Amino acid sequence: MAYSIKPIIEETGSSADVAKTLFAGDTSAIIDEMRSGTPASVIRDVANRFGITQDSLFVHLRLPRNTLRERISKNALLSSTEQDRIYRADRVWKRTLDVLEDENSARRWITRSNRALGGESPLSLLDTEVGYELVMDTLGRIEHGVVA
Repeated sequence: MAYSIKPIIEETGSSADVAKTLFAGDTSAIIDEMRSGTPASVIRDVANRFGITQDSLFVHLRLPRNTLRERISKNALLSSTEQDRIYRADRVWKRTLDVLEDENSARRWITRSNRALGGESPLSLLDTEVGYELVMDTLGRIEHGVVA
């Protein structure tokens, strides 16, 4: 049976529940969901977690602001590139929260410049897979007490 968020949307009407289900961690379910499409409304939830505006998230992830605003208003789906960037941002949020164990600390770490990341904020590196890997590696070093 294919995994789908459509029943979740119909039952709850909540994009927060959709985001929780989509990013819960079941890899095969995530792949299936991304292939069938993710509602643009999950952007609100990711931006809220980071404590930033949607526009700021669009800038950091190099996403088309006007296109996504329209998709959100029409309850349309994200493109595969947009889904991938939002998914990476959500994974970094969860990992940062796991390592730092505090939402406020996680928000500060994600949005502020970091010497270990060449003076960039972790969030600004999530538009590429290489940047994502660098951020995740830095979090691993912090978790293991290696100077990061």
